[in-house]
Amino acid sequence: MSRQLTVLLVASDGMTRQITANGLAMYGYEPLTARDGQAAMDHLQANRKVDILVVDADLGGEITGLAVAKAARLINPRIDVIYASRAPHRIPQEAKVKGAPSIRNPYQPQQIVGMISELRYRMPSDGIDRRVA
Repeated sequence: MSRQLTVLLVASDGMTRQITANGLAMYGYEPLTARDGQAAMDHLQANRKVDILVVDADLGGEITGLAVAKAARLINPRIDVIYASRAPHRIPQEAKVKGAPSIRNPYQPQQIVGMISELRYRMPSDGIDRRVA
């Protein structure tokens, strides 16, 4: 039996966090939420296993969404990252972590679930097998 995948959702909008977390739970994921970069870093540095990071690239504050994603990959090289943005095409490729897709805000929970499925079950270009046994 496989374990439930943990998704850390980082979004400043409380409604987005709640709706998306509820949707992820309905699809069988264990959602964690953070309202800003510092809260996200606290989750990432805790003893909990985070498999997937969904982060608002437009996140303001002291720790940006792009910085959270880079730190997450340093903490856990196997973490999958999905960027959300009002203008995802404007995120410079060199600012993103490798292999991380982007989605346009606002999004629906099922869109995130679809992206997670694509990330988790494709053959990765980085050679890291992220499939869950």
